[in-house]
Parts: sequence; structure tokens; C-alpha cells
Amino acid sequence: MYALKEREMIFVFTGPHGAGRKTVAEMSGSTLGMKQVISYTTRPPKATEVDGQDYHFISPAQFVAAQAANEFIEVSTVNDHLYGIKSSDIEQMFKSSGSIYLILNRSGAQTLKQLYNEHVVQVLIYADKETLAERMRESGDSPEVIASYLSHYEEEIAYRDQCDHVFENVDLAHTVFDLSKTLDQYLNRNLLDLD
Repeated sequence: MYALKEREMIFVFTGPHGAGRKTVAEMSGSTLGMKQVISYTTRPPKATEVDGQDYHFISPAQFVAAQAANEFIEVSTVNDHLYGIKSSDIEQMFKSSGSIYLILNRSGAQTLKQLYNEHVVQVLIYADKETLAERMRESGDSPEVIASYLSHYEEEIAYRDQCDHVFENVDLAHTVFDLSKTLDQYLNRNLLDLD
């Protein structure tokens, strides 16, 4: 496992599916000059997803082989699909960036917190159930998929108490602005506040 240097930080974005955690994370990461570590998954890509950009899409056999070789520092199962983070990817990203971010479910967020302690900042992005259902419908998810994701809603929201920061994503621009200001305190980049 990669040993983090004193000023290296990992920001973990978590929250219920459809809350916009990926969009918020990417926009904040871009604003703050952070690199994303991409997860591996056995689930098939959605129509809008790109391999190596959204996830590394691999076969179950490839995943199991990597797992057997102890390449993953974190593995979780969501809706019968495997997800994992490779330690080598974290190390590689730190070679080009002093801070990185990941988009994980609560179990992945907990694992990273246990592994890297004070170097990990957990950020929960959420919206109410109706908003999530509407967003998923707009992105073409079936009623069954929506019901499956929403069945985890209470567990995801309950995790807020273990997170360092919690943001309700109602207005994307405001959420990204507020979040970037908050995370900048860890990075000491001194973003200008033009309020």
C-alpha cells in the first residue's frame, strides 16, 4: 500500500446514486487542480459512459484475477457488480498531483478512511429522494433500476454523520462553488472569494 506524504490528501465523494456526486467531484477537482483515481467495475457501461474516464470496465474474470493478485485496496459489490480501487493507481496519481479524489460508495469511503486516516476527507453529496428519482428517469434508468438504487437511500444518508462535509446538491453551480471553497482550506490554494 502506498504511504502518503504529509501534505498529500485524498478527497472521497460519496452519496446516493443520482445526487450528482460525480459531476460535483469532477467540477471541484478541475477547479482545485486535483486528479481523479478511476475505479474498476464489472458492470457494463451505460450509453454515456467512457472506459477509462468514468470507470475501467473489466470482465468478472479480469477483476477476480486482479483481486487474487492483491491489486485492490478496496472492493465492494453493488447490485451484483464488483467495484474496486487499485493501490498502484493511487500511487501513480500522487506522482502528478499533491491531492487526489475518488467517487465511492459508503463502504469504499470507510475503507479509505481506515487505511489513510487523517489524509482522507469524506464529502457526502445528496438530494432528496424525489429529486434523485427524477434525475434517474431523465438519464434513462428503468423503474426497476431506480427502485434498486433508492432502496439504499436511507443507508447512504445515515452515513452523513461519519463524513467531514455534507452538501445538498440542489443547484450545481452553488454546490461546486461552496464545496471548492471548503476543500481549498485543506489545500491552501487561496481561491479568490468574489462574493
